[in-house]
Amino acid sequence: MKKRTTVRIITFLTAALVVAGVLAVRDARRARSLELCAKANTQRAFDELVTSVTELSNALEKSQYLSDPALESAMCTQIFGRAMTAQMAMGALPYASQELEQTASFVAKVGDYAGTLARTVGKNGGYSAQELKSLRELAETASVMKLNLQDMQSQVTAGSMTMADVYRAADDAEGGEGQPPAAGTVFQTIEQEFPEVPSLIYDGPFSESMTHKKPLFLEGERQVSQEQARTAAAKFLGRDESALEAAGSCEGDVPCWVFTGRVSGGEYTVYVTKQGGAIWSAVCSRPVGHESYTVRQGLAAAEDIVGSLGIQGLEESYHAVSGGVLQVNFQYCQDGVRCYPDLVKVGVALDDGSLMSYDAQGYICAHTDRTIPKATVSRSDAQSAVAKDLSVQDHAMAIIPSPGGEERLCHEFVCQAEGGERYLLYVNALTGEEEKILILLEDETGTLTV
Repeated sequence: MKKRTTVRIITFLTAALVVAGVLAVRDARRARSLELCAKANTQRAFDELVTSVTELSNALEKSQYLSDPALESAMCTQIFGRAMTAQMAMGALPYASQELEQTASFVAKVGDYAGTLARTVGKNGGYSAQELKSLRELAETASVMKLNLQDMQSQVTAGSMTMADVYRAADDAEGGEGQPPAAGTVFQTIEQEFPEVPSLIYDGPFSESMTHKKPLFLEGERQVSQEQARTAAAKFLGRDESALEAAGSCEGDVPCWVFTGRVSGGEYTVYVTKQGGAIWSAVCSRPVGHESYTVRQGLAAAEDIVGSLGIQGLEESYHAVSGGVLQVNFQYCQDGVRCYPDLVKVGVALDDGSLMSYDAQGYICAHTDRTIPKATVSRSDAQSAVAKDLSVQDHAMAIIPSPGGEERLCHEFVCQAEGGERYLLYVNALTGEEEKILILLEDETGTLTV
């Protein structure tokens, strides 16, 4: 009996070892297969990046020597497409986020600039002198980038560097270990030798005016001390200053003092601008309990919060409920014109009506005493731009921001399609051109725009 038991145990152990060995071999082969697949995908993405950047550079070079506005517009569309392809290729590279920051930024700028020109160059009768100058400078920068990437590709083709080096460089960059391998060195060289990117003057997010934009609401305001900022934060929360602790500061476009404190069971973090001592933002981390407040009560609480700051002229535009928190957007209204750049966002907990979040970045950056121009396009003329299969339900005058941060006076039309879908359509009140269309998403939780 003992001998039979021993034989069975040995047999079972042997079988288990064999199975384990088979599984180990299978897993090793699978891991090797996945590794080869990943390297092949990286090689393909890198080759696609080189190709798209080469085509981008060539298109920028050709764009300087066109004279027909239609061809200029078509070439800008082509440049935009090449830039998008290059961005997708960089997104597939494991090293892109660590070492290709300038390259990625440049490609994004070129794509946005070309996309803007594609929409405007035709109706403007061709490139302006400034636009032609910008294209020439972008072409010079793209040419240098193209040559650097082609040199790296030549090293891969010659075998002096492989895609495995790219993966190893990425791993070492994340771990901060040792001397970077060949791929890391080449990527670093590309970034270090990256030529100066020209400033772009156009109506887009990468324009020079957006890069150097100042918060209008704080112009002329004095710097406040940390203690003065703590007083403002405590007053905003309705608590004594002793309830808040200084948590340092943050720099950036709008430097702020930062405070934390536990108030009414919630941990609050409040940001106060160093210039002017305005409440920039606040957030509470506590979980929200059972909803006992109605949306109407929540809206009243949100209005009380913005009212406590002495901000006049704000009107509720849209609201929505998510996770027991009522999110309310307020926009400033001047002389009956809705000023959407001057945005204040407030989050109110529907269990007790307390503040959960506050964001005045839009208001602080954009608010000023505006000189609003008189509309030269009447409502009826503007309404003729609305598609025939949309019925207009409401109208207002509004100022909306362009992609480059410029403000545009528009006729705002609330429209409805035959299927019940609702839209916001904006028509420029000075030119009669359509500026923007948004979808109104409305349900029992509130209204959002996309």
